[in-house]
Amino acid sequence: MGAPEMARKDAEKNHIALGDRYVTDLNAQISGANGEGKSARTRAKLKRAAVDCLTENDWASLTISAVTGKAEVAAGTFYLHFDGIRELALEVFSEFAAVDIAPAIPEGDEFDDLFSRMKATFVEIVGAFRRRRKLFRSLFQMRRQDAEANEVWLRLTTQWAEVLSEIATTHTKRPVPEAFDRFVGHASSAFADEIMTRIYIDEIFGGAFPEDPASDEHVAELLAFTRHRMLFGIDPDPALLKARSALERLADAARPNPAAAS
Repeated sequence: MGAPEMARKDAEKNHIALGDRYVTDLNAQISGANGEGKSARTRAKLKRAAVDCLTENDWASLTISAVTGKAEVAAGTFYLHFDGIRELALEVFSEFAAVDIAPAIPEGDEFDDLFSRMKATFVEIVGAFRRRRKLFRSLFQMRRQDAEANEVWLRLTTQWAEVLSEIATTHTKRPVPEAFDRFVGHASSAFADEIMTRIYIDEIFGGAFPEDPASDEHVAELLAFTRHRMLFGIDPDPALLKARSALERLADAARPNPAAAS
């Protein structure tokens, strides 16, 4: 095995999947891996307990008693670190979003590169959303109910939309409607958020589909294909696409069978 291949395998081994990075960081703090003191370790325990509560139930389940019970600390200890449950939740929301939510930005000089790299990023994004969908559901509930949490989300997504719009300005066929370049970045970003919510939280394709890791690549490909079309006004090379996806099989199964009805 050559040096480049060994380096690639080492990178893969050390790679922490999107969706697991915040929890991994909290676990390291709890263990004192970087020399954290008792106070820092306890604060990390409370945040890790909050993540677990939001993963197992929903936003309404996040209470001081639930968090301190999971963290195995006294209820009074909570107030040494946070003024209340909202402050804890906002910190968890902000820190999770900073490391475990990412855009799929098309990068490269050739259209094949733009699509393939977007798809590869979407595979990881979709995998994170599938594995952490209960947590995402809770965070989205919080975003709808808390203006400051919503501001955190809007700040992130606005940055991504501006990058996407800049790319569209470079590649989109002309002419386009006035303000389209600025609009399309937001539209592209919002579409991906909404369709993943519908698939993995609302379960529009049934409960089995979002449980299946084999679906990740199919959903990622559709997201990358749609973003490619929205940003560039053309479709990617058909040779880059999978022959048939699980969603197509679901659609076939849902269609009425005239022969069976007769």
